[in-house]
Amino acid sequence: MSKYDDIRAELKSLYEENMRLNTWISSQEEANENNVGEICKSFLQVWESFEWAESTIHERGLDQSKISTTAINYMLTAKTKLLEVLDSYGVKRIEFPEGKFDATKAKIVGTEADPEKEDGTVLRVEREGFYRKEKLLRQAEVTVVKNN
Repeated sequence: MSKYDDIRAELKSLYEENMRLNTWISSQEEANENNVGEICKSFLQVWESFEWAESTIHERGLDQSKISTTAINYMLTAKTKLLEVLDSYGVKRIEFPEGKFDATKAKIVGTEADPEKEDGTVLRVEREGFYRKEKLLRQAEVTVVKNN
């Protein structure tokens, strides 16, 4: 075997090792992205707990005193910070431009008639939906117009 053959064999071996390492790195990056997505889903559950608590406080009229208002503001500060953390990881709310329903982003949980609007127009978002880097984390749940 000549010196050139030895060099070719070594280059081929290095190339194959490089390809294996690239494949391994890609799989690790994908696993990491999936893990971050799962962590973000957990944070969304915490965010939803804040939403529920805030709604309950207002529904029950527990936000009438100065002490309760101060406590609520502390809670809302934590909720805002949580949304900032989610945003830093690329988590975004699903939006419905011009109120158009999109079955890839949301599911219909209710319908209402509204003769002034087109069928399928989103009237209300009942449960916020979120995505991260074009990957759906949680579908939105919406009420849409259905006339007739």
